[in-house]
Amino acid sequence: MKKSVVVLKFSKLPIPQKIAKARSIVLALTGNANFISPTPSLTVITTLINDLEIAYLAAQNGGTDDTANMHTKEFLLESSLKLLLAYIESIANANLLTAETVALSSGFDLKSPTVRGAKGFSVKPTGNPGEVKLSTNRTGRASVLWQMSKDPLDALGWSTIGHTSLASFIKDGLISGVRYYFRVSSATKDGQDHWSDVINTIVL
Repeated sequence: MKKSVVVLKFSKLPIPQKIAKARSIVLALTGNANFISPTPSLTVITTLINDLEIAYLAAQNGGTDDTANMHTKEFLLESSLKLLLAYIESIANANLLTAETVALSSGFDLKSPTVRGAKGFSVKPTGNPGEVKLSTNRTGRASVLWQMSKDPLDALGWSTIGHTSLASFIKDGLISGVRYYFRVSSATKDGQDHWSDVINTIVL
């Protein structure tokens, strides 16, 4: 479980799209039982949206003062939405089990996790009885999770045998002549990547 990071994805949008996005957020929050007391209030946000829309229309055939007023209204709306975003995030992350679902119900977007996969996974004998060396090409600052199973089709049969900051791990104490299955995954503060393909080997 991890905290959900709510993002606005607003700054690079043209003003008509900003207005549409802001209205969609207000619509998503109206009557939303997850967010009883939005801060700033939806009334305030709606007023700022309307103000920006009026200023935008005026600026289309207006002068520099109209354009400046439009950008002021744009700034006020974006600043208020950032405050609302902080409120959404605090409410959603009060329960990490439902954080993502609750946050998405707000109309805001979630930050996409940037996880780095474990690549080049291999399992080789070390030369010592009952011992194998697991290796992967870990990238970035990811930590590495190592798992083992005797039955890869049993989801509950996988056990974590190591959690390291290194790209290799030696597993000992295995039974010679028995086939074992291994997999690896990398993880960062943003989350865990998918598991690698499974590699099986009969231990010497």
